[in-house]
This record gives sequence, structure tokens and C-alpha cells, in this order.
Amino acid sequence: MKNAPNLHEDSLVQVFLEEYAALPETYIASSEELMDNSTRKLSVETMSEIFKSKAKYYPQLKAIDLPIRHEVVHITPTVARDMLRFSRRGAINEGLKNRRIKATTVKRFTNDMNERKWCLTGEPIIIGFDGEIMDGHTRLEAASQSQYGFIAVIIWGVSDQLSFAHIDVGNTRSRAEVLEMSGVQVNARILAQAALLAQCFDNTANKYHFRGTQGNKYQQMETVDYVKQNQEILHSVALVESLAKKYRQEIQASPATYAFAHYLIKKQIEVSEIEEFSVTPEYYLTKIISGIGIKSEEDIEYQVRNYLQTLIGEAASYSLLCRLSAIFKGWNSYLGIPIFGKKIAVRRVAKFTKDDEGNKLPAKGAGNINEPFTVPCLAPGKASLKITKQAAIKIV
Repeated sequence: MKNAPNLHEDSLVQVFLEEYAALPETYIASSEELMDNSTRKLSVETMSEIFKSKAKYYPQLKAIDLPIRHEVVHITPTVARDMLRFSRRGAINEGLKNRRIKATTVKRFTNDMNERKWCLTGEPIIIGFDGEIMDGHTRLEAASQSQYGFIAVIIWGVSDQLSFAHIDVGNTRSRAEVLEMSGVQVNARILAQAALLAQCFDNTANKYHFRGTQGNKYQQMETVDYVKQNQEILHSVALVESLAKKYRQEIQASPATYAFAHYLIKKQIEVSEIEEFSVTPEYYLTKIISGIGIKSEEDIEYQVRNYLQTLIGEAASYSLLCRLSAIFKGWNSYLGIPIFGKKIAVRRVAKFTKDDEGNKLPAKGAGNINEPFTVPCLAPGKASLKITKQAAIKIV
């Protein structure tokens, strides 16, 4: 085991984690109190007005009394411009962020409005209880650039604090944008990527077969909930974000890769049976990211950085697994834990195979990790049988 100073995590790297707003927990649309206490039902006439001849198939719906109102209005270009200007979540004032507006979509909407081909679909402009625009920014931006504006349904009085993160979430808002809108003030893109990796790892039955975020089906708000339940990841993102800015010329992988690595090492330490650690995750990752303090080619950090350098320019998910596994191999080497292949470099599936006539053919799973994924603080496991079969032809 390599000797290293036993330093407190904050003695090496001073992490300035900005205060971030508490994630709101209001889910009004799931309120048991509102559902149970409401006694008013829609009249038969109202049901018929809504569902027409199909009303006879439905029971009278329970009405929930909330201060939500609506009108159909004409939004002129000037009004649209002012609505964006004075909204904290608008395109002009970015005090609170909504999703990014796509120029191509705005142009298409503006053309439709100018050609008098804008449809009244019923999709509303949504205004919160505090007067802030919660949804409709793209349409408003298009209207502000149009000649005539458009007619729209406007709904106001929406009081659910989480509604802005759920509106249109299935199609248009990324995890990073949902986290930004939820008040997280560390780098939301790094946090979204690191949190998704952590989610996928937590839900991988055999950790040695971890395959990153491949095939994940998590919804954006699940990422927000995960961060709420695992707030240690905020510290990891803040730490790495600070190091990435300070050593931006030396960093060899994405900040999200290092943030997840730091988070997972910390989590594994909590459940490890190892009683004493000769190095902290902060000390180790600071040297990996910065290269500072490396004295020879024998240093573990040098070997990790040397391998990461060979992966620069590769963006595939396979490369991410190799980077992470190499970082964790280095950590385990510090602890005296055996590592697969007895070297930091990660074995991968060959890019090509040969047919019976000796012709080169692209190999299935080329570049994939061809060894068990390295888990911090644990001895090597067994490689996935599927990958082993893919790699049986040739190994690089």
C-alpha cells in the first residue's frame, strides 16, 4: 500500500458550496386532504357540456375548489414582449430559469402566426399564484417577434410549487433544466449527469456488471428526488466543479465522471469494513485531476492519469466505464486491494475480428469494457458472461 498523508478532506481543497434553495415538496394534485374534503360534484349539465354524448358513461366528477382561473385572450407582440421582460422565469430576466428556448421552434411559430395559421389547441399559457410565467415562453417569444400575436387560453393561480418542473417534462425538459428550475445552484448539468450515474449504479443488481446509464428509463423528477435523498452528491459536484475550474488545463475527463467517482468512493467507505484509510477521496481525486504532487511513473495517480490520457477524444459510453474503472482501480490500489489484471489499464473488446479468410470485420461490442467493473473498496468480481462471449474472439 502506498503511504500518503492522512489529511482531512477540507485541508486540501476548500469547497465553496453555494446555498441552494430547498427543493419544494408541494404536490397539490396528490393532496389527500383536498380529495377527501371536497363534497361538490360537477352538475349533470356541466358533465354533458364537457363530454357531450359520452357523459352518460362517466360518474359526476368531484370538483376541487382552488383559486385557479382561466380566460381566452389576445396576446399582442408588445404584451408578449413585456410578459417575458418582467417574468423572473422569462427569456430576458434569468433570475429563475425555465427551459432553454430553441430558435428554430420560435421561428416556426412566428411564421405560423404571421401567416394566420396559428391553431387554438387549448394548450394554455400558465401563470403561477405569484404572477410568474410557468409555461408558454416559446410561444410568447414567437409572438413578440410576430406581426399580430396570437389568441391563447391563459390560466392563472397555479399554486403547486413543483408544477414548473413537471410541465411538459416528458418531452422537452432535460434533467439539468429540471434541477435548475428546482433551485439547485451547483452546476446543474454536472449534477444531472452524476446523479443519473449514481441512480443507475444503485439499481444495478450486480455492481461488477455496471454499464453506466445505458438503457436507463428514469424520469427527470426522479433525478430531483434522488438528489433530495442523497444530498452528499451536491458536495461531490461542488468539489469537482471547483477543481475543474482551477485545473481546467489538466483535467482529462468530464467533471461528472469525477463527481460520480468521488460520490461513490465516499458511499463505499461508509459501508466498508476497512477500519483505516491512508488517503482521503479528496486527496486522491485532487491529484488525479490536477497532476500536482506526482513524483514518478510509479505513483498510482500517474498511472491513472496516463491511462485517462489514452481515452481523450473518446465520447462513447464504453469509454466512460473505462475511465471510472481506472479511477477506482487506482483507489483500490491505495488500499492494497487486488485489482483485475494487476494494472490500472482496463481491458477492452477488440475493434475488429477476422473471418475464415482473414478479412477484418467490425467486432460486436467493440471498445466495451472486457473485465468486471471495478467497485471502490471491493475485491474484483466476475466479468459479465455476455461481454466475455463478445470478447472471446480477440482481446485488446
